Amino acid sequence: MLLHSLLRLRRTAGVAIAILATLLLAPPGFGAVNANAEHEVIALFSEEMQVAASRLHWHGERLTEDTTYAAALTGLSWEIAWSKERPFWMAWGDLQKAPALNKRKGDYQRLVGQVQQLYAARDYRQAETTAFAEFSLDEIGCDADLKEAVGMSLLATGEPERAFPLLAAPFDARHNVLDVSQANAKFRADALMAAQKAGLTKEAIAFGLSLVLEPGPDAESVDQPVMDYLEHAGVDIDRVLKGILEAPDKLHGLPAFLYPAADLLAYRATPRLLPILLHMANSEDVYLRSRAVLGLGIVSYAPRPADPAGWTSKILMRPLREYGLSSSERQLIAKQIRDAANSDKFRTRSAAALALGLIGAEDSIQLLEKLAHDRAYLATEIDGTKTERLLFPVRSAAALSLERFGIIMPPGGGELSGKALAQARKGGMDKTSEHEYNRRMQACLIPVTRLDVAMELPQQERK
Repeated sequence: MLLHSLLRLRRTAGVAIAILATLLLAPPGFGAVNANAEHEVIALFSEEMQVAASRLHWHGERLTEDTTYAAALTGLSWEIAWSKERPFWMAWGDLQKAPALNKRKGDYQRLVGQVQQLYAARDYRQAETTAFAEFSLDEIGCDADLKEAVGMSLLATGEPERAFPLLAAPFDARHNVLDVSQANAKFRADALMAAQKAGLTKEAIAFGLSLVLEPGPDAESVDQPVMDYLEHAGVDIDRVLKGILEAPDKLHGLPAFLYPAADLLAYRATPRLLPILLHMANSEDVYLRSRAVLGLGIVSYAPRPADPAGWTSKILMRPLREYGLSSSERQLIAKQIRDAANSDKFRTRSAAALALGLIGAEDSIQLLEKLAHDRAYLATEIDGTKTERLLFPVRSAAALSLERFGIIMPPGGGELSGKALAQARKGGMDKTSEHEYNRRMQACLIPVTRLDVAMELPQQERK
């Protein structure tokens, strides 16, 4: 199989990362895009790709084709719903500036409540009739309560083309919105639904990619149904991810999603992405390297006859399959993972421990047993108590991998206090305050393994 590579060096997170654009045929599963649909998408966004740099006010080096592809399809160069300061952010509306209907009679909040009650009672026609009689379109789109009640009523009555502009309008986060991030994710999902039903392919792709790259605070992992929709529509998601990695640091929008892109590259890891993963594995950025190491483990996964039932589901949030790699490719991957296992960064060692388990080679047991005694731990104080939640991330990863070989080694940790806590900490290395990332996180990370949420918990609770 021929591999045509275009060598590009890009400064990403302050380190040089070589991005290879491959022509490998995608195996079934992730990355399998219908060729005809892909050509239709390129034609649909051709104008947006041509003017992407100017619309993003970019005056630096020429953007790569993958970066302009990503900028166009995500809507960062044209979607008016996105905030100019924060990509995929709709909570920037100002209800006080929304023109009202002069004929409105009665208390604003009482009328909003009336529309909400009609929507809750599934009297959708009356809900929209009342709303349009009392409020302007700008008010309905900007008020989160009205946006949901009226927009979803229009969807329920089969009028998605009227629902979309309301659901996609920026809303006022200061007006009756308790969880702004959750509301932002919900309205993006609602707008996607309306765009799909209305046949607004361009808008649906932009909102769909927003949910893939930033699924929202309640997301447990990748939004696979949305990803499936995008690939069926002809979107090359891998190309979008490559475009993000190639984007210059000062370009508006895309660089904020460097780490989520790395999450998705690991989640979607197939031989098609092997060149990118190998180059990322040599990055000085700890997060990029760790995700690449995990992705390499996923690509080189091999089943074993004696595997415990459901073992992989304890590690990953995606199904696995075996790929036909060459012996030289497997040797190269094994070297990268073993080098990572000896890293001085606990996140990299943790990823290596999981990758070793995924490969399942007998000669990795000794190294895994060493990692199962790793001293790095993360600590979180439980509010209102003298108890701490202790997590040994490398030990936990190694324990999961060793379980595949029938070896049980408790990772330690848990919710501890007093002497038990002091004993658990003894001889350990507290990494709770050690920030291993090379850049400030601008977008939420996407969990790919079961350990991801637990590893991020101490940092999230310190905010």
